[in-house]
Amino acid sequence: MIPFIPVGQLKEFLAFLTIPFIGLNFVDIAIILIIAVYAFEGYSLGFVRATADFITFIISFAFGLLFYESISSLLTNNFEIPIGIGNALGFFIAAFVSEFFLILAFRHFIYPQISKITKNRRYPKEAGHIGGIFPGILSAVVLIAFVLTMIIALPFSPFLNSAVSESKLGEPLVSNIQGLDKDLNAIFGRALNDALTFLTIEPASSEFLKLNFQVENIKIDEDSEKGMTQLINLEREKENLPPLTGDQTLRSVARKHCIDMLTRGYFSHYTPEGKSPFDRMAEDDILFESAGENLALAPNSKLAMQGLMKSPGHRTNILSQDFGTIGIGVIDGGIYGRMFCQEFTD
Repeated sequence: MIPFIPVGQLKEFLAFLTIPFIGLNFVDIAIILIIAVYAFEGYSLGFVRATADFITFIISFAFGLLFYESISSLLTNNFEIPIGIGNALGFFIAAFVSEFFLILAFRHFIYPQISKITKNRRYPKEAGHIGGIFPGILSAVVLIAFVLTMIIALPFSPFLNSAVSESKLGEPLVSNIQGLDKDLNAIFGRALNDALTFLTIEPASSEFLKLNFQVENIKIDEDSEKGMTQLINLEREKENLPPLTGDQTLRSVARKHCIDMLTRGYFSHYTPEGKSPFDRMAEDDILFESAGENLALAPNSKLAMQGLMKSPGHRTNILSQDFGTIGIGVIDGGIYGRMFCQEFTD
């Protein structure tokens, strides 16, 4: 059984893996090791096979970028697949299928021709193996650049993002293929977003859910806060109810609770210390006779509101005639989605 290593300890261990006197971090060390492995593999395969592997990888990657949208369209139109997931599947299908046929072509057509050409020529066997090191290294560099660009382009761990940016070997690789990050974000970014689920707890519930993640670098999403306020007032307008007025103090209460949940890894109307929404409002000197709170963890405001409006308890808060003031906090948790907190008072 593989022992479980806490995330904090793993980060400390990775941060410890540095070569200070030349300024290399654990990303640089990983790059060096991967290049060494691919160089050895290139040596083992020889120049012809290593070069063929490199060419097939490049061409199949290009095919993935060229044809992922067409395949995605077929998948999303014929199956109930979100566009983001369809894009990712389209890329991998195009890349894998093209690589499969390229390997067949090299094996059955190109290799035999090369064998005929070189059959009567005498080359030192060792020279072929040494020649394979170069395409092996090229394959490693392309693969590393792809992975590092994925880390930079997509909302992965801020810790990894920072490590790549500070890497002496990795940062130049990423900066030299600028533009690829946009392609990768278009293909995989939406897939990550589509994979996120909607999470909420009934307003009157004391349920306490432990999240399997914690977010270190929080970011306030003011655009989503404004957008959600507009969505709420649109729902109220449909019911001929007056719009809710935004309140900065209530917004501060909402933001602080979102931040607390993300940084400490829980989801509840109650803090780990047992403070209720009303306790948190009172701490900020907010006076009220009626109050309520809605919580949601979702990819964006639209999906959050759709989920909340389908829930009777949350819908009641949003459309309550007892409430006239609202404060909305939205904190961007990166790949984990956005944490939404709606605070209502009279």
